Amino acid sequence: MNTEMIEKMNTLGKTSYDAIKDLYEINMKIASQVSEQQMAFFNLYLECATAQMEMLGKSKDYKDVMTSQTTLINEASEKVQGIARNTVDIMNETKDDVSAWVEKGVEDASSIVPFAKSA
Repeated sequence: MNTEMIEKMNTLGKTSYDAIKDLYEINMKIASQVSEQQMAFFNLYLECATAQMEMLGKSKDYKDVMTSQTTLINEASEKVQGIARNTVDIMNETKDDVSAWVEKGVEDASSIVPFAKSA
């Protein structure tokens, strides 16, 4: 009986360690992906600021400024929507990863429950 209890405790310790390691990997993956989206957004900001300065320097009258500004805004809006879509995809993928992680944890815990009832 003591050997069985020690084996179950070892299994519990290894399972807990593996679960924490898996959660850490999920967190690192999402942090990396979200950081990439933040960098894309920051780069877009710099591109827009540069393009606007160039546009203001080249424009000859009010109509040129308005036309160029409209084009710039439309292009930036499309890119921002792309970044937002990517971020939503990352969140959905992460939701799936975390759900799988929780399900695995429940499976692992259910293997220990019979031991807990007998102890």
